Amino acid sequence: MRLHLSNLDELIQNVRNVHAKNYLNESIAAYRTGAYRASLIATWIAVCVDIIEKLRELSLSEDPAAKKWALQLDKIQPNDPKAMLDFERNLLNIACDDLQLISTIEKSHLERLKDDRNICAHPTFSDDGSQFTPPAELALAYIVQSANYLLIHPPVKGKVIVQRLYELINEPSFPESEEKAFTLLASENNLGRVKDSGVRNLALLILKRVFRDEAGISQELLNRMSASLSAIQRLYPEVYEEVVSNKLAAMLSEANDTRLKRIFPFLNLRNELWSKVDHPERVRIEGLIKAMNCEEISKYQLARLAEINAEIRSHFFEKIDGLSNVDKANVIADYPSKFFKDRSIRLFSDSLSFNSAEFRGSKLLLPISSSFGDKDLEDIFNGAIENTGAHGINQILNAGAIGAFFSGLYTETKSAPLNHRALWIAFWEKLVARGFSYYSLQEKMIQDKYIAPNEEDADKDDELPF
Repeated sequence: MRLHLSNLDELIQNVRNVHAKNYLNESIAAYRTGAYRASLIATWIAVCVDIIEKLRELSLSEDPAAKKWALQLDKIQPNDPKAMLDFERNLLNIACDDLQLISTIEKSHLERLKDDRNICAHPTFSDDGSQFTPPAELALAYIVQSANYLLIHPPVKGKVIVQRLYELINEPSFPESEEKAFTLLASENNLGRVKDSGVRNLALLILKRVFRDEAGISQELLNRMSASLSAIQRLYPEVYEEVVSNKLAAMLSEANDTRLKRIFPFLNLRNELWSKVDHPERVRIEGLIKAMNCEEISKYQLARLAEINAEIRSHFFEKIDGLSNVDKANVIADYPSKFFKDRSIRLFSDSLSFNSAEFRGSKLLLPISSSFGDKDLEDIFNGAIENTGAHGINQILNAGAIGAFFSGLYTETKSAPLNHRALWIAFWEKLVARGFSYYSLQEKMIQDKYIAPNEEDADKDDELPF
């Protein structure tokens, strides 16, 4: 919440601590009567009281830095004004550096308040006897700054909570689900009370672990880190956008090839960040794809990314089209997709062995069969009928387990947007004409009344057992 200059009545209602509220109320009352020196002094006291009260609150929640300063505060005796003044002089440093209650810029603004308060609270001993009189605008600005920077906010957590959360994300118990990660991190004990600077630091730690750390990263850990970034994006969208816009490109430009390859599984989880990748790094990424072998293509989940990223898909197609049919089939089998449909059908039709026909049918075609249209199914049927293998023998129709594939394809395509009945009847007639008949497929087509049972089978059904 940011309150504007004119909303002083609303502002005072939003101050959390009752003691700080009393002093700020005095400051506003003095401002309204024109006692601007008194207003500055009361505003500074409200800042000091607020920091001290938040320090005590954080110490109760076991914040180590807060506990250290709370112990020192408790040692100050009521008759020791020097110790009190020394502690007061250090309050802004404590709030900024140790507790991260305020940012460096906010601290610099409040330092000016402290300096002007000192001038207002002591005689200047000028030659003409004149004293410093702050303008009304300055007194008002300090009231609003103090409230917006400190008084209306709960005690936020800083360095300690960021490190704890980072360590938590690295634990196997941290959820890989984005929704569960959000639920966990959104709580008041975690990111719910962390200042923007702390959130920024946590997001940076996560990105550094992915793209700067020489240690390898498991898929499970990458999932947890992506889920954490998703939670940060939902909780603090402006901070998230700032970090990924300003830092991701630099990290990628500094990464060696091994670390840069992590962009592929990372984008599978956060493809929206592709827009943050600068052109020079896109050129490097294209080069990485061209240099990958089949094992690396599978390891870095390139086929999966090609499904959701059009630019990567273009490079992926160019790469796999240069592979042998065996390697191409193995790569697509790792992640069959409707985007690879035409290539998968061609690979099936060009099978040179019984094993390759069975493998390509079950691993490339069946998983995407619900996306087939009439032409796709016709191409599969024609490819199966016309296949000649390596030595003029049909390697698809003669494959031992191909009947199971056709039976599965029949079932899967019943829900596809195609003319199922006519296409399968035409294919069955071609099979029969060539002397092929697959029992499991035949049974399904008879059950659906696509074809009639054989007369011999019908006669057998009419025979009585006794």
